[in-house]
Amino acid sequence: MKAIRYHGPKDCRWEDVPEPAPGPDDVLVQVTAAGICATDIEVYDGVMFYFTSGLTRVPIIPGHEWAGKVVEVGANVREFRVGDQVTGECSVGCRQCDFCKRGWYNQCPHRTETGLLNRDGGFAEFIVMPRFNTFKCNGMTAEAAATIEPTGIALYPTKVAGVCPADNVAVIGDGPIGLYMVQTAKAYGARQVLLIGSRENRLATGRTLGADHALRYRDADVVAQVRELTAGHGVDVVLEGVGKPSVWPIIAGIIAPRGRIMMTGLFAGQTCDVLFDPLVVNDVTIRGTVGAPNCWAECIDLHERGLVTAAPIITHRLPLRDFEQAVEMSRQRTDNAIKIMLQP
Repeated sequence: MKAIRYHGPKDCRWEDVPEPAPGPDDVLVQVTAAGICATDIEVYDGVMFYFTSGLTRVPIIPGHEWAGKVVEVGANVREFRVGDQVTGECSVGCRQCDFCKRGWYNQCPHRTETGLLNRDGGFAEFIVMPRFNTFKCNGMTAEAAATIEPTGIALYPTKVAGVCPADNVAVIGDGPIGLYMVQTAKAYGARQVLLIGSRENRLATGRTLGADHALRYRDADVVAQVRELTAGHGVDVVLEGVGKPSVWPIIAGIIAPRGRIMMTGLFAGQTCDVLFDPLVVNDVTIRGTVGAPNCWAECIDLHERGLVTAAPIITHRLPLRDFEQAVEMSRQRTDNAIKIMLQP
């Protein structure tokens, strides 16, 4: 089969590789759509932590946002049939350790991660996935199904924060994750959702997806704007999806007493200057979230019920062999690209 394989920094090759064979608890899937994200750019550049630390094997097939059709099932598989449209999780736990038994398989010390950590991903014609981490999505388009992973990255902090109709919610970041956060916060009934970003086309997309207000974080008075829009209260929940130290002063300036700050962006080793006294005095919770454990079925349900949509977020489509072009388009945001979908 043909696949994109990472051999080293800026060395990703479109090449022939052996077609994977499913084990007794696996499904073999023909990939029909695969999304590219900021993590894939880090992989291509060779700066992603798993690669710089030597934790993952090389070469590896990247791609953790994908969907496809089942073409073969293992001997123990009963829940899937040939022809089912499916997608699969990024974090695949060992199912034996204490973390896995508690449902925290995203923290399993023995885990693999699709396309990132010792497990080949979806930038290929075929992929093998354990049945335990595979989900049917027959009621969705292939492209929408390939966005279940970023939807989960948005849904997980929304769930952890306990977003409810009493909450004013600020989403920091207008990339794909932030645009899904707008939708998951609205699906959970947030009183109002304020999207804070940097690019007008993405802020406009956020408005179409349900953001009550869309603000530019570069505006000198953005904190004052948020305070005015919340009648001086501030926001009860911050869903952060940027990973840049420059957003912290905004977060600190808008969080309400007893607020919950959910950090999902990776800061690539950069540090933030944090004044903790106001956070302590105001009973503020700061929580990191990674992955989307136990969220995939709910993500699919949200899409199938129309509470979340991928349509305005997917802006470009390219053949899989043009992976490097897609990386540069995503990096440069060429032609206002938001999410580029690759097609094997």
